[in-house]
Amino acid sequence: MSSLFEWFKSRNEETAINKTLVHMQKVLECVVEFEKGLTFFIEERKIDLAHKVFSRVDKLEHEADIIRRDILGMLSKAELTSIIRENLIHLVRRIDEVANATNAGARILGYINPTDFLNLDKKVHETIIEMARISVKAVKMLNHMVKSLITLEKAEIQKIGEEINILEHECDELRFIINHTLLSNHPNINPFCAIEIHNFISILEAISDNAEDTADYIIMLTVAKRT
Repeated sequence: MSSLFEWFKSRNEETAINKTLVHMQKVLECVVEFEKGLTFFIEERKIDLAHKVFSRVDKLEHEADIIRRDILGMLSKAELTSIIRENLIHLVRRIDEVANATNAGARILGYINPTDFLNLDKKVHETIIEMARISVKAVKMLNHMVKSLITLEKAEIQKIGEEINILEHECDELRFIINHTLLSNHPNINPFCAIEIHNFISILEAISDNAEDTADYIIMLTVAKRT
């Protein structure tokens, strides 16, 4: 087992561990709110309400940043081996990237021309919503995975990671569907808005990508040998 995995299992420096769990939960809240705002925006066409939810995503991402900085401050003062400190820093930063991608997507929808975005093909809208919902599932599993560093054995953690990988692959496939649909059937919209729509779709895909990257890192930690 890796030093960090053993460290979690032993509940050493419990304050830092608890902070890491709180950080992961805050990131999950960020993704859940984003999916909610996206539903208001696309399915219900309640743009003002969607913008309020996206503002909350921004607030949650900022709160996650504060927790991340608190954890890094704790780690700088804690009596830890260098490998444990380095591994935990990398883990926290990877978790934070999930929130960063989520907030980046919310910000684009906060300023993009809603008329152009809503004029996209219905299939594109449906696929975007599906990607967001799959991303929520992936991040919920990641949240369970981080908690499981304390309670589960490495084989069970690896199984959760495999499930996250499957969800990430589903998002990749949906991204290809969106690209194909946009190439074959797209409205006449402002070119800059088209670029931002492309950026948004890439960022949406990055949520599950970052969840998978974090899960893969956790798996690596559970199978690595202490040196």
